[in-house]
Amino acid sequence: MGKQEKLMEKLRSARKVFPWSDLVTLLAQLGYEKKEMAGSRVRFYHQGKDVMLLLHKPHPENELKGGALRSVKAHFIEEGWL
Repeated sequence: MGKQEKLMEKLRSARKVFPWSDLVTLLAQLGYEKKEMAGSRVRFYHQGKDVMLLLHKPHPENELKGGALRSVKAHFIEEGWL
């Protein structure tokens, strides 16, 4: 099992938290381009699918939780990644 599959499985099984750095790595491996915006907003764009994922970089912790984690999972399911 490669790194991408391991991260995908880790995301699939995440219940409460998921490391931000793992999400950034996974999105890059899937072909998303990262663009830092004003404040803590970060936009991830996938040109081939013409879809965007807009998130706020978590702080002070470095983990997605709650609604942000649910939003990422929903996006991954909608786009056929999960």
